[in-house]
Amino acid sequence: MEMWSGRQTLGSLDKALGTVRGQIQKVDAEIQAAGKAVVALEQEKMQRYSQLAKLRLDQMISGEIEAGLNTADRRVAELLEQRDEALSNLQHSLDAAQKELDALEKQRSQHGDRLAQAAASLDAAEAATQRRLGEDSAYQQQLVKTQDADRVARHAEDKTQQALADRVEKGQPYEADPLFMYLWERGFETSDYTANQLTRHLDKWVAQLCDFYNARPNYSMLLEIPRRMEAHAEHVRGLADREFSALKELEKQAATADGVDALGEALDVAQQQVDTTDNLIKGVEEKIRGLLEQRADFAAGDDEYIKQSIDTFTRIFQREDIDTLYRYARTTSTLADDILIQDIAASDDKKGELQEALVQHRRIQKSNMQRMQELEQLRHKFKRERYDDVHSSFGNTSVLLMLLNQFLQGAASSDDLWQTIRRERRYRRIEADPDFGTGSIGRGNSTWRMPFPQSSGRVGGMGRSGSRGGFRTGGGF
Repeated sequence: MEMWSGRQTLGSLDKALGTVRGQIQKVDAEIQAAGKAVVALEQEKMQRYSQLAKLRLDQMISGEIEAGLNTADRRVAELLEQRDEALSNLQHSLDAAQKELDALEKQRSQHGDRLAQAAASLDAAEAATQRRLGEDSAYQQQLVKTQDADRVARHAEDKTQQALADRVEKGQPYEADPLFMYLWERGFETSDYTANQLTRHLDKWVAQLCDFYNARPNYSMLLEIPRRMEAHAEHVRGLADREFSALKELEKQAATADGVDALGEALDVAQQQVDTTDNLIKGVEEKIRGLLEQRADFAAGDDEYIKQSIDTFTRIFQREDIDTLYRYARTTSTLADDILIQDIAASDDKKGELQEALVQHRRIQKSNMQRMQELEQLRHKFKRERYDDVHSSFGNTSVLLMLLNQFLQGAASSDDLWQTIRRERRYRRIEADPDFGTGSIGRGNSTWRMPFPQSSGRVGGMGRSGSRGGFRTGGGF
């Protein structure tokens, strides 16, 4: 079964994002063309009305209409010229932002190469240190002492937990007896007990009723055992901590001598560069998304210039004289005005078709914009969880490709895609052993950083769990 590396998988997400952005540009061009066609139809309609006015015998009416149409034509021409300039400025801003994003993506790729190299170098160095420590008798002796001490501490802690559970279960009969608890809380038969003669006499009578004299030592021992075991567990855990610290110190000394610290710092620097670039990319993507939304308004004809143009046409076409002109043309015997009326009706029909197409295009574009945003967010999450780390791989690439295609077609959600990515993720060990030395103790603070990439200030993706030999993912497997 073919597998992808983390960076190959990230590349597939980048490619899918590019596809969505291409779809947005394509639909945007279609919307632009349909919007311009609607405006052009309105202009043609206005010209035909103007021709009808010229055919009208009543010069007063035709003169007024033609003057109004000419005024409207000039105003719309001015608005469309302003619109072209505004759209050109918007496109310039969008092109500049896209150029900035392309540069950042290239920079991110370069930083990613350096990060992968730094991780591989650190991994190899830690593996070499582990091999050397594996042949160090003093280290091996300390490892055995640490493992034995931790085993004793774990056993004591387990027994303490059992004793606490027993205390709760076996203490219930005592604590459910109000007479017994009354005497116990008063400290009856202890040096803490204080009472006058009458109360003492009555308390002795109560003690006989609830068999306090026999029950008291049993309940006292029930409470005392967990306390003693807890104190013992704390003591042996302290001893285990000291042995663990000694083992870790030997590992740190060996790692420092082998130059592991410097390689770790180089990894941190490379990771910081990647994180910084990712944050910049996120900001530019948000900027581009805002510009695309503005351009979508222009493409859909929802900008102020088109609205004012349509309003200008509407005011002219709604004038009573236009209706009069239209009715007059229908009553004449000349063919010219009949042709103009048919052209006007055909323009109205075509306008209706274009407006229906615009509604469809806008719905598709809205879906594309949503898909782009979801894919950008998924890609940010992928990076944040360090899924593109050198120790990540992804199985069943055919499933990933299928889900990506379904997502692009709107047949799968981003949650479906993310869950598939998580499910197909695999941990790929290169050289360093996560269970070597302090890593075998399972305390979560092993000396070895690889193969555990840091994620947002915590171990993410492939971090050590609290249980021995296990892994947790924080959004991983």
